[in-house]
Amino acid sequence: MDKPSIIRRIIQSKIFQLLCIMAIVFIATAIIKPNAYSLGNARQILNNISYYGVFVIGLSCVLISGNIDFSMAGIATCAMLLLSGMFRWFPGIPWVLAALAALVAGAVAGLINAFFVERLNIMPFIVTIATSSIYGGIAAWVTRGNQVQIMNMSFIKLSATYFGPIPLLFVFMLVLFFLYSMMLKKTQFGRSVFMAGGNPTAARLAGLNPKMIKSILYVNNGVLCSVAGVIWASQQQMAHPGSLINQTPHITSLIAVLLGGVSFVGGSGSLFGAFFGIATIQLLAYALQTMGLPLWLISLVNGMLLVVAIAIDGYNMRKRFKKLGVKVAGGGAAMPGMSK
Repeated sequence: MDKPSIIRRIIQSKIFQLLCIMAIVFIATAIIKPNAYSLGNARQILNNISYYGVFVIGLSCVLISGNIDFSMAGIATCAMLLLSGMFRWFPGIPWVLAALAALVAGAVAGLINAFFVERLNIMPFIVTIATSSIYGGIAAWVTRGNQVQIMNMSFIKLSATYFGPIPLLFVFMLVLFFLYSMMLKKTQFGRSVFMAGGNPTAARLAGLNPKMIKSILYVNNGVLCSVAGVIWASQQQMAHPGSLINQTPHITSLIAVLLGGVSFVGGSGSLFGAFFGIATIQLLAYALQTMGLPLWLISLVNGMLLVVAIAIDGYNMRKRFKKLGVKVAGGGAAMPGMSK
């Protein structure tokens, strides 16, 4: 079979398709609302992408390894509340130390997920939904459902610092995307993540430890969720037990990574594709809000995007299995390595 031309490969790439969707949304919004993309509005979109993007990085790595994590919002909420607590308990503490405490809490939460999933062999879908409820419940109990104001000015200034028109926190998120992308593509550990997700049996035969790899990624995701929570707290200047959870970042991030080409069953995907996935979703959400459409319609569109993303992933999965000579029966395929 002839190799596809460069132009055809570009057209078929997820990034190109998402860029086309973004261009259409941008142009349509600019025509309907000529003042939609003022500097302040553009910065708001970038600020939203800043913390969602960090969620996307962690979830992408977990999905590529063949697992899933729905506890992200709960972890981020607990982390931001611990951050605010550090500011109250230790007045004058440098924000870096307070943020470090939040990241340690996220790592512990990720380790708890890893213990139940990899040690006790409980389905990650069930475990992480349960722990998300637990973390959210703890946050609501500690605060009695009230928001906690953050008064540390050096911390608040993080979200008000810009490189020209671009927010500092957005630049930070881009750096994380670059570093994690290089890790997945260029390092031995990154290659082992793809192998653990695509074929755990082959990974074990190659001398790898898929359970350890996936456990590391759960801990890593816990830390990144805490980073996202810290970014959100800096932007909002407060910590609230329900505000971030109500935005369902785990669902939005899942839609983004699937649209960006990360496989739901593991073993394939690109962080750059996932980045353009979340950028597309945030641009579309802003466009719908700018046009004055009701919130239920935005929720409807997100649900439709999730269905489309899963359908596309299922189609690509069947195509990949066919190339490998794996028969697809019923709703899926019994491919070696899909189970633990």
